[in-house]
Amino acid sequence: MKRSVIKILLVILLISFPVIIHQTYRWLTALPDQITIAAGHPEGRYYSMAVQLKGLLEEQLGTKVNIQQTKGSIENLELLRSGKADLGFYQPGAEYVLEGFQVEPEKARAPRQPETDRICFIANLYSQVVHVIVPVDSEIKKLADLKGYRIALGEQGSGDLAASLPLLRHAQISLDDITPTYLSYEEIEEQFNQNRLDAAIMTVGIEAPVLHELLDTGKYRILEIPFIDALTRKETYFYKYEIPAGMFRRVEPVVPVQDHRTVACGAHLLSRESVPEDLISGVTTIILHQDFLRQMQLNELFAQGHSFARDNQGFPVHAGADHVYNPELKPFLNSEFVEATEGMRSFIVSMLIASYLLFRWIQKRREKAKEHKLDRYIRQLMSIENKQMKLDGNNESDGLSLQSLLDEVTALRQDTLGQFSAHELNEDRATDVFLEMCHALSDKINAKLLGWKIDRLGEKINKP
Repeated sequence: MKRSVIKILLVILLISFPVIIHQTYRWLTALPDQITIAAGHPEGRYYSMAVQLKGLLEEQLGTKVNIQQTKGSIENLELLRSGKADLGFYQPGAEYVLEGFQVEPEKARAPRQPETDRICFIANLYSQVVHVIVPVDSEIKKLADLKGYRIALGEQGSGDLAASLPLLRHAQISLDDITPTYLSYEEIEEQFNQNRLDAAIMTVGIEAPVLHELLDTGKYRILEIPFIDALTRKETYFYKYEIPAGMFRRVEPVVPVQDHRTVACGAHLLSRESVPEDLISGVTTIILHQDFLRQMQLNELFAQGHSFARDNQGFPVHAGADHVYNPELKPFLNSEFVEATEGMRSFIVSMLIASYLLFRWIQKRREKAKEHKLDRYIRQLMSIENKQMKLDGNNESDGLSLQSLLDEVTALRQDTLGQFSAHELNEDRATDVFLEMCHALSDKINAKLLGWKIDRLGEKINKP
């Protein structure tokens, strides 16, 4: 009865096991109900891209998306590290350039704690181009002329500021040579209109709304950047970039008047390593889709594909994004599921092994506690042996007794063999021992019986 119950329970367990595994897998790899994107300033391209990405993620993945307005790359990175954002836009090199740079020392950020959740790279989206903008009638004709003027360098912690500082170093202009201001895009437009600003260094995609709003008026022009080869050699995050003539204004005054040589850096989308792989795979797939590329005018990404998307990473690639870039390397089981269930699997295997060993121990204890099949036969054999010890074969009556004992041993051996199957005889060492005892006792009795027969034969010969 007990064995039948155990078998039924094992069958039920085996049937339900795949269902349990499937439900556990779905639970562990389920997409989060809500995520946050650290998106920069509303007038920048980061923000407009976040808005577009929000709509597609909510439509295709069913995940609610919050967009958080920030001051730029450094704040985005801090939000990611603190776990307050799941996706964030970042200008490569910004953290390195701005490390320790503060307008007001008393507002310096607290030292960064060691990372327990790594920042990971998803994709390079477009080129953020450096624009040095001045009023069209300004006396500033070249980069070196910025000395002595009020210049907007970008907000604290922004990619604009991270690009402005190396550009000023390249032009051998220190912050003491100018009047630096740290303004948002909205404040730049406002102070330009009020004639309170002489120039602005803006590092944005050439499709950024704020750039077109300024330059399409015909009131502003862009300065050339000299010695670009030297700049890109010293500042590894910069690369050469050319803005086509008429990009921002195609009627007089044309902006720029001719093809304009400048520098640019990437625009990266980052995440944390702990963000689910399926979510990041979904984000990467959306970003690389032709419809998204056309809507956001990501022409470089559209033309160059994965090679541009993976350019200048600076951070390890998130496993979810890597599944999209290298689909042939995607494992059969989601790595998050494997990691999440590793402890559970180890526990289950350990419990199964422990249960098996306990079962075997109990089984052996029971077997030892029970009388073995051979115990009765061994006792009978010992009784026969005790009887033969009392007979030495010297008496005339010993012959019949010894022959009787020998027959008893033979009958006992045959009876015993009839109680065991061939498998049991092969597996049970006790049967071998019993048979050896039988043979040994038979040899003893035969020896005494032979001695008795010799004595009887001698008596007959010696009879007169």
